[in-house]
Amino acid sequence: MIVWSGWGFLVAVFYVVGYLIGIPVGGLVSTDPDIAAAVAFVVAGLLAGLGSFLLARQIEKGEGRAFIDEATQQRIVVRKSAGSLFFIPTRYWAYISPVVGIGIAVLMMTAPPAGPVAPAAPVSEAPAAAQTT
Repeated sequence: MIVWSGWGFLVAVFYVVGYLIGIPVGGLVSTDPDIAAAVAFVVAGLLAGLGSFLLARQIEKGEGRAFIDEATQQRIVVRKSAGSLFFIPTRYWAYISPVVGIGIAVLMMTAPPAGPVAPAAPVSEAPAAAQTT
């Protein structure tokens, strides 16, 4: 279950859009499908990080509202929040997303093949039929 608040769901949207952009980029980088998919995940992570950074910066910019606590006379400044995804504020996803994208790419590059590879069956010719005269 995806849990978000505010505009935090856009981080997931940034990942999907970044991956869709990364697929053709991966195809340009390599013809090997594993390398192409790894490049697509790196591009997705970088674009999701960039999108999260710009979103948080745009929403959280500006002056906050200042309040004074009557009991302690402390000044408290409240600013707008860009929300969160999985209880992590959107501004932190700008740093987490590239690390996740690169981590997935590294795991894809170092993982063994998905299934067991069966040895190729030797090709042999059928024995010649015995002729009787």
